[in-house]
Amino acid sequence: MSKIHSIDFEYDHDYALIGIHSILADYRMAYFLNGSLNIHLQRFKEDLDFSSKNCSFPLFTFDDKAAFKSWSLIANKFVFTEDVSSKGSNLFPEETKIAYLIPEKKQIDYFIKITGLKGAHEINETLHNINKINNIIACYAIEPMNLKSRDNLIF
Repeated sequence: MSKIHSIDFEYDHDYALIGIHSILADYRMAYFLNGSLNIHLQRFKEDLDFSSKNCSFPLFTFDDKAAFKSWSLIANKFVFTEDVSSKGSNLFPEETKIAYLIPEKKQIDYFIKITGLKGAHEINETLHNINKINNIIACYAIEPMNLKSRDNLIF
């Protein structure tokens, strides 16, 4: 009698995720992270687009081939205006709205996704270096498997 093996097709989120609170613009955040972490984040040629939400998020990436690491910086917030003049109930014809990459973490301004980190010590060292940057209010590690919308981080 042969034994049947089941295969689990759930995607494995094998990366470290860091949440950052800051007032810095995305390009300035990338610049300061480059200096503090000795990496070379560059704006990706295309933003991370979500046509269903009608929003896009700027993406900065760096592949460190020597250390076998991949770094991504992505904004969590997309601010846009929506035309509400057809509804007729508002005093103003446009309304400012915010869309979030990870809606359950609205307080976070940026995420850093890192593949290839070798353990807690390396994550803690990265967090320590990020916290040294002026205008960083806070940063901390996040467990991706605890996020409902973690699939938005697959890019």
